[in-house]
Amino acid sequence: MLPLILAASIAFTSIGAGAPVVRDETLQSKALGRAIKYRILLPGNYAASAKRYPVLYLLHGLDGHYEDWTTRTHLEERARRLPLLIVMPEGADAWYTNAADGSGRFEDYITEDLIRDVESKYRAIRAGYGRAIAGLSMGGYGAIKIALKHPGTYAAAGSLSGAFEATEPEFARDFPAHTEEMGRIFGPAGGETRTANDIFLIARAANSNGGPALYVDCGESDRFLASNRRLVDIIHSRGFTYEYHETPGTHAWDYWDRRLAPLLAWAVAALNGVA
Repeated sequence: MLPLILAASIAFTSIGAGAPVVRDETLQSKALGRAIKYRILLPGNYAASAKRYPVLYLLHGLDGHYEDWTTRTHLEERARRLPLLIVMPEGADAWYTNAADGSGRFEDYITEDLIRDVESKYRAIRAGYGRAIAGLSMGGYGAIKIALKHPGTYAAAGSLSGAFEATEPEFARDFPAHTEEMGRIFGPAGGETRTANDIFLIARAANSNGGPALYVDCGESDRFLASNRRLVDIIHSRGFTYEYHETPGTHAWDYWDRRLAPLLAWAVAALNGVA
């Protein structure tokens, strides 16, 4: 297991002290059949540089939106000196999944349309070794799931408080406002879409040789702690390179804001070969 101190000790003195720049973009998604927004955070020296940058795709949680990372955390401050483009897509409440009922192909939108749009508009490294994906709660589930299902697309994937039990029918009952929606997205118990998006089955079948580096972080009082431990047991047994943290905290924004700094440091370290 890679100790956190390794990621935290890396210094990138080439990045100036200028404030990161926030921009909002709209892409026309073929997978969704409509326009959808995302936000991007550019390094402070982006305009003065000619280099290509690695990209971190940062996914929001249930009941969230693409603005959340910049309005509910200190992302701009924590990313101030990082040589990294940070892309925050709108994920609705679709669990970053191609819905069973065909209403939206959100996994394809993230892995195809979004990457294509970002790499056509910005000086992003146009290869898997220059991409990482991470998220919180629903986004943590989405990030790890997507990276494992699309080997070679991302070099690293991270999760804060991942809602890894999402495909289990009992899980939806804990979210009555979303029970019908989750049933529409994942389909019936034992169905093809639910099975194809079961992160525990995906992790057991995934090839760790050349697979993404993984980061899993969960609060000691988080309702999803048991499922986070369950996933870590699997990726450990499968031989993945990973980093796992349990620290005091719950399933809340103060925890995610506090744990954002080590997540970003880890992402930069994981992409260090291209940063």
